Amino acid sequence: MSTDIFIPIYYMLGLTSLVFLFYTAIRILDVAVYKKHSAEDLMTIPTPGNASNLIRQAERNLANLFEFPVFFYVACIIIYVTGKVDDYFILLAYWFVGFRFIHSIYHIFFNGFVSVLPLRAMFFVPSWAILVWMWVRLISSF
Repeated sequence: MSTDIFIPIYYMLGLTSLVFLFYTAIRILDVAVYKKHSAEDLMTIPTPGNASNLIRQAERNLANLFEFPVFFYVACIIIYVTGKVDDYFILLAYWFVGFRFIHSIYHIFFNGFVSVLPLRAMFFVPSWAILVWMWVRLISSF
């Protein structure tokens, strides 16, 4: 059985860790250096409306990384356990991670809208479609 399916999982965990560290750093800067908020202010959920857009967007993106990608982790583990790992599943996993990286960068630093649709959807929808295809392909292989 190929363990190559775990490499994209490590990259997703790395992305989540990077966003967490970035979010923590900007919160510390906001409290300790810029003194815009007290530590108690930024401990409320959700983050107060007067927090910077960067803090609020990083917080939202971090929450996103603990929601949807869980289905990716489960799919990859099932693919491995059932011995279905092949080059195509690995390619799909890398594509999923790539779109999630781009989505996170866009979500945190830009996050524009066209009418009511966030432009980051152009990165989220392909990652969603890839994950759906991974699940369809996995289920149909039994």
